[in-house]
Parts: sequence; structure tokens; C-alpha cells
Amino acid sequence: MNPPTQLYPQALERLQRLIDEAAARGVEEPHSAALATADREARPSVRTVYVVAVEPAGLLFFANRESGKGRQLRDNPRAALCFYWPVLQEQVLVEGEAMLQGDETADQYWRKCSRMMQLGAWASEQGRTAGEPGKLHQQARQLEQATGFEAIPRQADWCAFRVLPERIEFWPSGWQRLRERLRYQKDADGHWSRTALHP
Repeated sequence: MNPPTQLYPQALERLQRLIDEAAARGVEEPHSAALATADREARPSVRTVYVVAVEPAGLLFFANRESGKGRQLRDNPRAALCFYWPVLQEQVLVEGEAMLQGDETADQYWRKCSRMMQLGAWASEQGRTAGEPGKLHQQARQLEQATGFEAIPRQADWCAFRVLPERIEFWPSGWQRLRERLRYQKDADGHWSRTALHP
């Protein structure tokens, strides 16, 4: 039996193994997960994000602070993530507090982004009404010409968020649904437990 202090690292390791296995089997964007948030009135929204890191500090992803998810995460800092890999017949649910991270974390990952993604972050006013068709691409091209080979600084509203897990649940979907779910749960004192559940 694993001691309680090892349950959280065990859950993270299992999640990372599934991501790695999905990548090895050619799944497109194995780090993608559906992110559910809610506004101040508890009206829910869901969309797909790219989880860049699964770490003891939490699951890291990025969002524009002025986008719909960015505003919801700041107004109501709770979130749920759902990874699903049909080829593995596996899904993983993660729920917890969502914390806005500091500039240093955002800068570190911004430098790893492709130049086109960086240009897109500057050109796009996320969630706002777009102008004429093709204008966004035109703005990105103009920015590319203006910056030349210079490094592109991080767009100020492009921020890092981290989900601090309080529940991690492994929910297999195959074998005629005869595979047990496995839930890792943190209690109010910060202690983790593991429970097998019927599918």
C-alpha cells in the first residue's frame, strides 16, 4: 500500500505516462484537455487548451487574461480539466483551484513558443468582434515585417494559469465499461486518499 504522501505524485506520474503513451501512439496534441470554467453567476463554459506541464505545483496552461476563460478564471478561480484519448480508451479528470502565475513563468514559456504563435497573440484581440475577413492574418504579417529577426516580447495579457489539483480521476472507457475508475482526492487538511469506483 502506498503511503498517503505518495498518492499525489503517483497520480501525476500516471497522468504523465498516459500523455506520453498517447504521444508515442501518434495522437495529435496529446496534451490537449477540455477546460471548464464558470463566471460569477456560475454559468459554465468549456473549451480546449494545451496543458504544457504536469508538475507537483499543478497543471500549467496559458490564456489571454482578457479572453472569456481568462476573465472567468480571475472572477471565479475554480476549474476542471478533462483529458480524453480514444485510442487509449482512457480519460482523466482534474479539478481544483486555478491560480494566475507570475510574469517569470509566462516569460519562460513564451520564449519556447513558435514565432507565428507569438505574432498571433499580438495580432488577436481575443473574443472581440473581428473586422473584415483576413484582417487578422494581415496584421500578423505586418507585425512580422516590422519585427524582422528581433525577439518578440511577450504580449502583456498572455498569462500562465495553473490548476492546483484537489481531485484526479482516471476513468477508463473500454472493455465494455468493466474497468474500475480510480479517484485520488485531497481533503480539507491537504491529505490525499485513493478510492476505486464502479464504472
